[in-house]
Amino acid sequence: MSRILIFAGTTEGRELAEVLSDSGVYSDVSVATEYGSMVMNESEFIHVHQGRLDEEGMKKLYSEVGCDVVIDATHPYAEEVTQTIIKSVNDTGLSYIRLLRDHKEMKLSKDMITYYESAKECAKALEQTEGRILLTTGSKELAVFTESESLRKRLVVRVLPGMESLGLCYEAGLEGKQIIAMQGPFSHDMNKVMIKQYDIKHLVTKESGKTGGEDTKLTAAMEMGINVSVIERPVQLEEGHSIEETAEMIEKILGVSLVKGKQLISFAGIGCGALNGMTEEVRDAIETADYIFGAKRMLGIVDSSAEKYPYYLAKDIIPILGDIKKKSLRNTKIVILFSGDTGFYSGAEKLYQSLKDRPDTEFRILPGISSISMFASRLGISWQDAKLLSLHGVEESEWVPRLIDAVRYEKKTMLICSGAADIRSIGEVLLEMDLKESISHDLKIYVGYQLSYPDEGLRLVTIEELQDYTREGLYVVAILRSSPKERELIPFPSDEDFIRGKVPMTKEEVRLLSIARLRLKRDDIFYDIGSGTGSIAISVSRLSPDIRVYAIECKEEAAELIKENKGKFLADNITLIQQLAPEGLDALPKADAAFIGGSKGNLSSILEKLYEINPNMRIVMNAVSMESIVEMNNCLKDIKVKDLKISQIAVTNVKELGEYHMMSANNPVFIYSFSFAG
Repeated sequence: MSRILIFAGTTEGRELAEVLSDSGVYSDVSVATEYGSMVMNESEFIHVHQGRLDEEGMKKLYSEVGCDVVIDATHPYAEEVTQTIIKSVNDTGLSYIRLLRDHKEMKLSKDMITYYESAKECAKALEQTEGRILLTTGSKELAVFTESESLRKRLVVRVLPGMESLGLCYEAGLEGKQIIAMQGPFSHDMNKVMIKQYDIKHLVTKESGKTGGEDTKLTAAMEMGINVSVIERPVQLEEGHSIEETAEMIEKILGVSLVKGKQLISFAGIGCGALNGMTEEVRDAIETADYIFGAKRMLGIVDSSAEKYPYYLAKDIIPILGDIKKKSLRNTKIVILFSGDTGFYSGAEKLYQSLKDRPDTEFRILPGISSISMFASRLGISWQDAKLLSLHGVEESEWVPRLIDAVRYEKKTMLICSGAADIRSIGEVLLEMDLKESISHDLKIYVGYQLSYPDEGLRLVTIEELQDYTREGLYVVAILRSSPKERELIPFPSDEDFIRGKVPMTKEEVRLLSIARLRLKRDDIFYDIGSGTGSIAISVSRLSPDIRVYAIECKEEAAELIKENKGKFLADNITLIQQLAPEGLDALPKADAAFIGGSKGNLSSILEKLYEINPNMRIVMNAVSMESIVEMNNCLKDIKVKDLKISQIAVTNVKELGEYHMMSANNPVFIYSFSFAG
């Protein structure tokens, strides 16, 4: 039976043993100390050997366990041990693999970092400084730093909580208050706490890579503004293999397949952007990540030695996740960054739905502080009763009707904006509203700029001032009204409200019943075919700012009236299509419902086209002339429908004529409503 012997002095060695165990491969693990034995759990496939070994002791162990491969996973700075292992395998026929700790150069400011070739050189330089020193290089080289009494008294040392480490501390003359005996890893914030607690002015570390906690130590030191001394990694020991490369070599030598680790993916909301606005949970995820995805702006603000990719769309991320999976032996921590909160106008949900069925993957979604939440706190108002809108990546044809509706009916409207152009556009919409509805006397407009950043700003502005914004940045807007309009439950304008011409118009009572029969929903797409003055289109558009209305009209005079009425009612969710139906319908989004007010003799072809567009479309048609009624009845013989309802409505209104009230009858109208049978 094939066996692996691992000299484990690093986290990577322990992780390799666990991967081998999960894959059913036996390994013997040699550790030098009692503490090393404590953190290495024995199992059916892992047997631990404790004690320091010389060359002969190593050879004896090889013979006892009958190993095929020797893995040197000792600490990068344990030069003598590595040389002894290399000598011990000579002439044995055993395969030798040097497993190196992962190491990436930290891309940080070098103003406060000094590199030294040896601990002795570092200690000598520290004698010329003042202030307390946090020594995080372990217990093996304590003698070098405690040789000088003046230097020894300034030390606070962080060592493993093992008897050997503690013994070396006391042998070096250190007092209990100078010793922090703890097992890592240590987060960025934990390092900051220790630096502050002990009033540290200098931090000493080895060039030990992310696994050794080098990244969180350096970023914490930089943030706290203290000096850093780094003992460089021995150059002669740089030849070796990563844990993934080591696993591939084992697979080839033993002819086995090792189990790959899981991907642990966190969707992280980073808040408004500044580091101090992130939650502790998000910051911890970033600090411990192996890979980070996000927009370039977001990647630029995070301090991490993780491998970074400037992507946030599924189509870009999924292939890279596959590549990472192929080369990763261990569990990998992946963070995907999103601005603001993951649950508020965020791409997190869509991306999660794209990834959630991936095998061997665990997910968590970490919320952040949205700019709206922060803005409301700056203004001293609540936001749970505000109408919340986002202009990010939203077409004007969609957000403008929503903004008009919100400003018209809501006391609070809060918007997330992409930049200065959005601010100017908001100003244009409000100016047009003010011209039509006189709202400026009842408005307070606040603009928030770069919230959480050093150049944060908050201003109370006028409608006109909105149109002068040119400075780019991240904006939020709050529009407050003390007395908005009350929302009508049936917000239909009367006949007298429309701009009229010689074009026929569907009368008020007929409009009400016809639109009721359409059974429209809040975000439906609706065709008004033969729109005339646009009375049906206008009335439908007022039901919800999210309804998208297409008014199809071929007559020039009628089209002009539709434009005028659209402007009067600020009905920006209406699009005019000046064509004769059914031509032009193919280019439109698929409708949920359609009203046919006029067909120009093309009723049969119009219905055929509507069925082709959506076999489940809801149809309402008005017929006034006998010819239209006959044409409709003939069409119903040729198409399959359901929920057919035919009503004839004759409305008589009472008008004042001097001292008298006279009856004034409108033409009777037949209302046909049905759905295609699918």
